[in-house]
Amino acid sequence: MRVGTFQSFQSQVSRMGSLQSTLAQLEAQIASGKRILDPSDDPLGSSRVADLQRSIDNNQQFIRNMDAITTQLSFADSAVDAMSNQMVRAKELAVQAANGTLTDADRKVISTELGQIIDQMLSLSNSRDAADNYLFSGASVGTAPFARDATGAIVWQGSGEAPKVPISTDVAVSTGANGLSMLSIETSGGRQTILASLSEFKALLDAPGADAATFTAGMEKALRDTTAGIDRLADQRATFGSRMAQVDTETGRLKALETTMTTAKSNLESLDVAAAIVQLKSAMTLLDASQQSFAQIKKLSLFSYL
Repeated sequence: MRVGTFQSFQSQVSRMGSLQSTLAQLEAQIASGKRILDPSDDPLGSSRVADLQRSIDNNQQFIRNMDAITTQLSFADSAVDAMSNQMVRAKELAVQAANGTLTDADRKVISTELGQIIDQMLSLSNSRDAADNYLFSGASVGTAPFARDATGAIVWQGSGEAPKVPISTDVAVSTGANGLSMLSIETSGGRQTILASLSEFKALLDAPGADAATFTAGMEKALRDTTAGIDRLADQRATFGSRMAQVDTETGRLKALETTMTTAKSNLESLDVAAAIVQLKSAMTLLDASQQSFAQIKKLSLFSYL
């Protein structure tokens, strides 16, 4: 079979073009440090790299969510801790006020401090997070959970349950609490909020000329209610602590998983630079040889002998 000058010429041109393309790809790979620059370089590997990157991005979003949740729960736990301290003092005042030897003036002094405690409890119940959302208003994060009505009574204004934020594909954690549930206790007068019980306690101290039996019964209730309030707030703090522990555990798991996925992605797309440099030098040598051969072939044209 005869091979004409034109066919030989085209073959050499095609080979040099292929070598130049290989050189360009190797140079780009070495510059980036990556083996896969385009999906066509390794379709299966490229697809796997894309899947891993999506998983890494999702993990990072979950980790950011958990950082935000931890901050929210820290705000909430700090507020409930402060409420607990106020309730401990309220119980001390109840013990003090139950002393039958106190005068109305003495009870007035206790009532004044108790009023300050109620105001502080109301303020803490309306605590906000860094985004200025209410922590204990349930789903109504833009509405103060508690407020005084026209009669001075403290009433609930929130609704629903606190928003939940996903920490994994299947798990979401609440960032706050429903204040009505959080502050509700069982009392001898039925279920009521801690705020209502404290207000009832203050009203008893302020009532002039209350008979001994009524006062004694009222003070017994105040002691039980303050104790129940302390216990209820301790339970709420335990709930927040449990959520924070869950978030901490999940954060550790996802960070470890991210490391594993990042390593797998790197193994798929990373370039063996030393081997690539050897390939580059080999391709450059072949290209140089092809160019020299091409120069010789050009001289074989019949026109060279005319």
